[in-house]
Amino acid sequence: MKKFILAFVLLAFYAVIISGQVAEKKTSKFLIGFNLALPTGYAPATALTNSITSIERSYGLGILIQKEIIKNFSLFFDMNTYDYNNQLAEQGDDVQSIWTVEQSATHWDESGAPHIQYVHNLPTDVHFDMQATGFRLGGKLYLSDKKIRPWAGIAWGYYSWQANYFNKEKNKTYGSDKGYVSGLTYMAGLDFKVMEGMTITAFADLASPVATYSMEGLFYPQWDINDYDAHIMGQYRFGLTVSFSPGK
Repeated sequence: MKKFILAFVLLAFYAVIISGQVAEKKTSKFLIGFNLALPTGYAPATALTNSITSIERSYGLGILIQKEIIKNFSLFFDMNTYDYNNQLAEQGDDVQSIWTVEQSATHWDESGAPHIQYVHNLPTDVHFDMQATGFRLGGKLYLSDKKIRPWAGIAWGYYSWQANYFNKEKNKTYGSDKGYVSGLTYMAGLDFKVMEGMTITAFADLASPVATYSMEGLFYPQWDINDYDAHIMGQYRFGLTVSFSPGK
């Protein structure tokens, strides 16, 4: 897996660099940018919640390399990290959900054992936290060649993710899982050339791959969570990129 990731990264850098040889305009330049995004959207049901809820806190940060290879079309490569977090319960709470009811029926069925159908007296608050880091290769189609340039784009990305049931300070975990997932994302935005060698981009970045996680011994040693789905980042991401042309 690591060899595959390394090979893909090298191929992406090579594609961006070699693309300069087919540029039609001498004025085409590399851009190196820094992304700041605010992902929003919905988090699915968890071990302690039965329904979809809005994502409470999230962010996204990244770097971007792009090159206009032909008039009004750019190839880009970026790397981004995301984190979103939802509070599920307060310290001391007794929490019942579809999952806790199922677990008590599945695992607490010894003769004479208490059939507790809720998580009892939580020792800390509990948050569901999803972290993802990935890279994408994609293209942007510009709809204008003026100073303000609207564009639309699409990219394929490969991501590592980690899901965790944490307390707020993230120093106690009740269960975690991690893995890899790939998928397409879709973009639209406006590039504004502030000055020679500097561009500011306002963008919307849409769609999120879905991770399927499983954890053993979640809250109680006898309780497991299996094949739960979660978006690896907010499905709707809005942000800014500040880009520079090297040497300008």
